Amino acid sequence: MADGIRQPAGEDDGPRPGPEASAPPSPSDGDYRVYNNFYGPQYHGRAHFGIATATERSGRARATGLLDGDEVDALLRSYIRPDCFDGAARELSRTGVVVLTGPRGTGKRSGAVALLRETVGPSADYVVLSPDIGLDQLAERTFEAGVGYVVLDRTGAAGTAGDAAEPSADFSWRRVRDQLRSHRAHLVITTVHAVSGRAPEAVRHLPWRPPALDKVVRARLVQARAPRESVERAVAGIPPRCPIAVVAEAAQRIAAGADPDQVWKEHSGAAPQAVHEWFGADEGRSLREIAEVTTLAFAPGVGRRAFESLQDTLERLLEPVYFTPEDGPASSGPAAPDTAERSAAPDGRDRRPARRARPADRRRSLARNPLITTEMQVYGATTREVMVFADVELRRWVLQELWRDHPIEYWDAVRQWLDVVVGADPDPVLQHSIASGLTLLGHTAFDEVVQSYLDPWARGRSGRTGQTIAAYVLWYMCLDETQAAAALTLVRTWAQSTHPTLRGTALVAFGGQLGATFPTDAVKWLWAVLRSGVLDKHEERASGLRAWAQLFLTLVDCQEDAGIVLDALAHRIRKEQRTRAAAYSATGLLALETVLYVFGATERLSGRPAVARYVADRPEETEVVAELWAAALRYRPLRRSALSALLATVGALPAVASDPTAVATRLGRALAAALPPVELPLLASELGQLAVSRHARAARPEHVAVLLGALNSVKDSHPR
Repeated sequence: MADGIRQPAGEDDGPRPGPEASAPPSPSDGDYRVYNNFYGPQYHGRAHFGIATATERSGRARATGLLDGDEVDALLRSYIRPDCFDGAARELSRTGVVVLTGPRGTGKRSGAVALLRETVGPSADYVVLSPDIGLDQLAERTFEAGVGYVVLDRTGAAGTAGDAAEPSADFSWRRVRDQLRSHRAHLVITTVHAVSGRAPEAVRHLPWRPPALDKVVRARLVQARAPRESVERAVAGIPPRCPIAVVAEAAQRIAAGADPDQVWKEHSGAAPQAVHEWFGADEGRSLREIAEVTTLAFAPGVGRRAFESLQDTLERLLEPVYFTPEDGPASSGPAAPDTAERSAAPDGRDRRPARRARPADRRRSLARNPLITTEMQVYGATTREVMVFADVELRRWVLQELWRDHPIEYWDAVRQWLDVVVGADPDPVLQHSIASGLTLLGHTAFDEVVQSYLDPWARGRSGRTGQTIAAYVLWYMCLDETQAAAALTLVRTWAQSTHPTLRGTALVAFGGQLGATFPTDAVKWLWAVLRSGVLDKHEERASGLRAWAQLFLTLVDCQEDAGIVLDALAHRIRKEQRTRAAAYSATGLLALETVLYVFGATERLSGRPAVARYVADRPEETEVVAELWAAALRYRPLRRSALSALLATVGALPAVASDPTAVATRLGRALAAALPPVELPLLASELGQLAVSRHARAARPEHVAVLLGALNSVKDSHPR
């Protein structure tokens, strides 16, 4: 990737060749769709965002940024220190940085925060940094004194976590350590990758082990004042080799009143045992049976007709894997009556045509499969029968067993099958089913998912539908803390690519759930792609601008802090205004154009500008919004578009604000304060004329009048 986009460590604000700033589409023309957020129960069960456990999280989607007190308290409630805690705490206090290594499910996440609380104190701030951060970035970062920093599941800027053993690693780690010492800050890094080869001497990489599981359960139940009998039953029922996160969550449910036996039954391994026994049956499994569970693994919840059609396509692709050319697929299911005549060939071989099982046998085989069942789903006044696993937990274990026991030829056929399905532009339900299935497969075979599906689809091999499903997979991965960091690193490499379609998929991914989970990284890389000059075509440039608008929409829709988008744009415009007395540079014009795309982005269902809801819900951010609007208004080529967007926003206030008059007044005063006094009379005149035009008839005149009144009141207060 010699010609790709480099790490945006700094910004050159000098003139850059590029197209002139053009007015973005009007708010009514925007095609922004907020269909990429996942709410309510999904396949991922107890997967969650943030840093707390699923039952304790505060509902926050982002995985980076400042940890609030409630999140820390929930994470460390009844925390039990493992035997390795004291040694790690001493090392963190001595050097200011420590790396915790170990497999997933060993408590590194809560251990990292507990170490910081032990070292910097419970009243300090804790900040979660991006898992994609590199050692050079850490060494050059300005840390705040007395603050505890944590990097969870670090992958590294190169996309791998094995940089600890590289020849220059010790020097890089030494720079990180010295930087933290000079700023009197502390940092804990967690990773699943153990050090291979010689470990760096500057920073200790310590294996992390979970505490005794019975102590974790007992501590939580005692704190909740659970009955002694319930405590003993809960401790006695802990399944073997149960991850610490699962034990902590189960203890939380028992503390809330759930029956210990029932809770542990859900984690007793019944699903993996059932799958293992089914695959390990003495008589073996036929092609048809394998096709059944494979189809359902990637297409749960579809109707019978669609399911059988998908299964039939897969069976045809799997036949060469299971049979030699001389063999008919007689074992693909119960054999149909032999109605084909035998014909003797000169070489004496049987030239009987290959036989396929009767279609009716497919339903009989499905009925006999204990892993598969049907359920009735209600759609308004109608119901339909859909195919599902007998237990939702079976799906993951089926995929794991298929990956472990089936050859690459089988997976080549599955890849070809999914390419055919995706190429046929399936409905959104099937698209999401395929995406969630690939996400579950990623737990066992992440490289297979990336190399066989995500990367080819992101490059456009299966058209826009393939790009969309690739983005869905990445968004589902963000719901799973074990894959979110890897998804971020993958998309970052796409953003750095010179392949235009691959970059386009990265823009889509950063504009959705990936951006909500890692907003700082999304803003950084969306800007890096946009200003790099690689989006030289008008369509590509528009895609980059829409990605900014989509990220803002996603954050507002998720009730996350969308201010990170506006703050990033305000920073670049302020920098431009400080360094240039006259015309904007190409970078400055790009920032202004991005502002108008963001302010013109409309919600999919209501068609209202998202910025209207933002200023109504976050009055403290009104000044930043007004500052950006003022900058766009002062640049005459974009003034008309800025005025139209402002009018559309004011017109939407009655639908999104309990007191639209107060919001309009606040916005008008902030806008007047952000504009030079000489601009105010002209703005009031133009806005008044536009408000009565046919184009803006949807705006409520009383609220436009309130905005004008606020502008005029500030204008009249200025000395003439």
